[in-house]
Amino acid sequence: MKKTLTRFLVLCLMVVTMVLVCGCQGEADPAGTTTAGASTWKVTFFESDGTTVIQEVQVDDGEVVTVPEMTKEGYMIQGYYATPALMVELDLTQPITKDTSVFVAWQSSTVDERPWMLAGSLAGYPDNAWGKAWPQDDYLLQPMEGEFNTFFIDVDLYAGDAFKIAVIGEGYVWDNNNSIDAGHLANKTETAVLCSGENAFDSGANIQVMEDGKYRLILKTDAETLSLCSLSYERLGDAAAKQEAEIVYDMKLWASFNDWAGQDMQRNGEDLIWWCECDVPEGGGEFGVKNAANGDWYSSEGNKKNITLEEGHYMVFIELELVDGKPQLKGEIIAQEPAYYVVGTCGNAGWAADVDASNTAYKMVEQDGKYVLDVTFTDSEVVDWADNKVAFKVAYGCGGKVANENWFGAEGMGNITADPGSYTITYDPATGAVTVE
Repeated sequence: MKKTLTRFLVLCLMVVTMVLVCGCQGEADPAGTTTAGASTWKVTFFESDGTTVIQEVQVDDGEVVTVPEMTKEGYMIQGYYATPALMVELDLTQPITKDTSVFVAWQSSTVDERPWMLAGSLAGYPDNAWGKAWPQDDYLLQPMEGEFNTFFIDVDLYAGDAFKIAVIGEGYVWDNNNSIDAGHLANKTETAVLCSGENAFDSGANIQVMEDGKYRLILKTDAETLSLCSLSYERLGDAAAKQEAEIVYDMKLWASFNDWAGQDMQRNGEDLIWWCECDVPEGGGEFGVKNAANGDWYSSEGNKKNITLEEGHYMVFIELELVDGKPQLKGEIIAQEPAYYVVGTCGNAGWAADVDASNTAYKMVEQDGKYVLDVTFTDSEVVDWADNKVAFKVAYGCGGKVANENWFGAEGMGNITADPGSYTITYDPATGAVTVE
């Protein structure tokens, strides 16, 4: 009896062991191991919309994917990318070690006939002036023989130059939807000669030149998709000696409230001071000042941020200074409500500096279309050179700035003089006359 029970228990134990072994052998392998022990991964080829699947293939772990045949009428494959934005290229020569998504960039087979033009602030080509030179043949990129939708131009570039390549029509019609900026550079490494500069246009960052040289700029385009266009370069040799060019000024108020079309600013004689008046509509707006002759941009925070204004009437002043031969912003751009002031040896004796909202004692008040100030001059305001009288004029401006043509005084624009005492001073904009009673 005992021997029979022992045999029975041994038999049961053998059965359980066999079941466990068989169960382990039949369990699904979550890693997808093959009999050779290698994992397999799924590589999915998507359209650039990020959702439409073109092909799926299985790849053994550590192997290189074999790209399946894919066709699309009217297109050829331009490349393979890691994201639908088609900005980060994917190297399919590398081993596959995980499930991978590949986004296919289709290049249009349509011939690109757009007139691509070099435009920028270029020391070697000051007449280019951001594409305003016309006719533009000297700055048009030429088709590269034997290459599809590939264009080139050979140019001398100097450190500090900034440019883009854009489709620009007659009359300086700049197409921001067809503009090659720093985002299209093929070489984005730290040692690249062409890199991203400060952004002065809505279309993207300017391309900045880091090293002098003669370069061939090579633009590969897609007739339908701007993001597939890329710009590369070859160094051909040394650039010609840079000639010091005369600085040309064409200062314009560049603002949202003038549709970024540019409003002419007037210059104060030979001084590097320009001004204009403008109206900002309801809802406010933003602006900067642009030298349309060479593309230089001036605003706030190191010329990186536009100046914002609320609704109202403004006078804008900008003053530049030459630093190492280059014009730079001197102080801040002034944008304030203008007014008429009586200034001279009276008050703070600051003349133009007293044309400021804080100088309430000498600010004139509008009355029936004229501007009036009741004032009392004291003995402390007289000066020897004015025969011991007070010398003054009426000035129109803001922020301590006055345009040359906005001074009003005696006949011939001389100073008005008066003895100490109380007066009513009136300025009539219709005639430009100042009367003292």
